Amino acid sequence: MTNASPMPPLYRGGDIERLGVDLPVLERVDRWCHEFLMRPNPDLGRSGSVCPYLPKAMGLNRIAFVVVRTAGRTDDEVDAVIAQFRQVFLAMEPASGPESLEKAILIILPDVSEEDAPGMVDETHRRLKAEFVASGLMIGKFHPASEQGGLHNPGFRPLRSPIPLLAIRHMVGSDLPFLNRPDDPVPDRIGFLESYEQRFDGADGADGGRWAERGRAVLTEIRDGERR
Repeated sequence: MTNASPMPPLYRGGDIERLGVDLPVLERVDRWCHEFLMRPNPDLGRSGSVCPYLPKAMGLNRIAFVVVRTAGRTDDEVDAVIAQFRQVFLAMEPASGPESLEKAILIILPDVSEEDAPGMVDETHRRLKAEFVASGLMIGKFHPASEQGGLHNPGFRPLRSPIPLLAIRHMVGSDLPFLNRPDDPVPDRIGFLESYEQRFDGADGADGGRWAERGRAVLTEIRDGERR
């Protein structure tokens, strides 16, 4: 038995015009994924690709790209648009099970200049992070001027992308350091870590309990420090 070929997409006039504008942006980010994120780097400080998650997810064709135009929009309007992709991501197949961890959405923001990126992208990320983390998701911030260092080499800049973007994926156990960054206010870190603990507490398998216990230990350390 042969599988039926997928139906080709239907394009309307407006779609073609928009695709012509967005395609160079999509191609540039896709090229960056393959040439930087999916490859080892001598400055990374560990073996493997810059993003250990991306090669498998890309190979399974589970990375979705979307271009969001922000010119003329207020911060509240941009936040509302980005926030909608939380539900889009959760509904995107595979929606459950271990395979659901191998997917992501890259929200590309080509209207944001390199000069404006630290303010616009970083602040959008700051405002939305708690909402995504509470849903068991991670939202990452990437732009050409990123000064955030790598976990294994603070002098490396893994989040520098050619075009500003935000990335959505499921939270995994090894995300604990990203939820306890010293540059985040302590109340925010406590909220992130509580969400982390809730996600892995009672999860199937030994790993879930192990990650939940580590999250509780970090929470206890922070709270004890606040009482001193």
